[in-house]
Amino acid sequence: MNAIHYSEYDCEASGNFLTEASLARQGFDIRVEHAQWSNTGTALIETGDSCLLRLMLPTSAQTKPNFGSFPSHVAHRFHPLGNLLFIPRGTEFHLRHAASEQKALVCLFDPSSLGVLGSYRWNWQDGVSEAMLNLQSGYLHASLQRLAEEVAHPGFASELQTECLLTSIALDLRREFIDADDDAVHSSHSAEKLSPRQLNILRELLDSASDEGRSLGHLAQACQLPLRTLSSRCKNTTGMTLRQYAAQSRLQKAVALLADSRLLIKQVAYQAGFNNAAAFSAAFRKELGVTPEEFRHQRQR
Repeated sequence: MNAIHYSEYDCEASGNFLTEASLARQGFDIRVEHAQWSNTGTALIETGDSCLLRLMLPTSAQTKPNFGSFPSHVAHRFHPLGNLLFIPRGTEFHLRHAASEQKALVCLFDPSSLGVLGSYRWNWQDGVSEAMLNLQSGYLHASLQRLAEEVAHPGFASELQTECLLTSIALDLRREFIDADDDAVHSSHSAEKLSPRQLNILRELLDSASDEGRSLGHLAQACQLPLRTLSSRCKNTTGMTLRQYAAQSRLQKAVALLADSRLLIKQVAYQAGFNNAAAFSAAFRKELGVTPEEFRHQRQR
C-alpha cells in the first residue's frame, strides 16, 4: 500500500519523524511515531490509497495544539486538531504545526483490502467534514489505544488481532461518515432529525460528564448545528428537547452511580455531569420524588 506524502511548504525545516514501533501487513501500516518540528510551519499531507487515523499518545514533552484544514471543503478554514483525527483516502489535508514535539499512533489502512470489507464501496468524499479533525467517539479512541499496545508489544496472532480491530474501526467510521449521509439522501425526514453520527456524539459527550458535556453550546458545536436547531432535531428524534434529553441522561447515570456506596453524593453529582451537589439534589428530587440520599438508603434496604 502507498504511504502518505508529507511536504512542508512555508517552513525552511521539515519535521523529524522517528518510528518507535511498527506493524505492517497487506492492507495496513501502523506506527508509533515521535514527531518534532523546530519551527512553525504548514505542510501538505496527501493520503493516496490509504486512510489515515492519528491518535495522540502521552509524552513527557510539552505539546502545543496543531491546526488542520481540508482544502476541498467549502469553508477551507483551519480548525484545532483533537487527540483523534481521520483523513480519508484520496484526500488533501493541510497541517499547520507549532514548534513542538509530539508522540502519536499513525495508522494507515485500506478498508477494501481487509477481508470481507472488500465487497463494499468506500466513497468517503461526500462525507468529508471538520468533524473528522476531532473525532469524539470513545469507542474509536479505545480501539486505537489497543492498536498502539499491540504494535508496541506484539502478542500471539498480532496480525489477526490488528486486522480484527481495523475491520471494526472501519465499519464504525463508515456508519458515521458514509452510511449516515446515504440515509440523509433517502429519507425525506432526515433533515429534521439527528443523524446516527450526531446522536452518537450527544451520547458520548453526555456520558463523559466532561466540561464539554455540561455545555449545551458545546454539544451544538460538536454536532455542527445551531443550538435551537439541535434542540428541535433532538425532540424529533428522541421525543425530548436537548435540555430534557441531557437532564435525563445525567439522572440515569446518577442512578447507576448511587449504587456504589463508596461515592459521596457530591462525587456522584460531578461524575453525572452536574455543576454542584445542590443542583443535582434538586433535579433528582423533582424527577424521582426523593433526594439522592433517600434513594440510596431505599436501595440499600
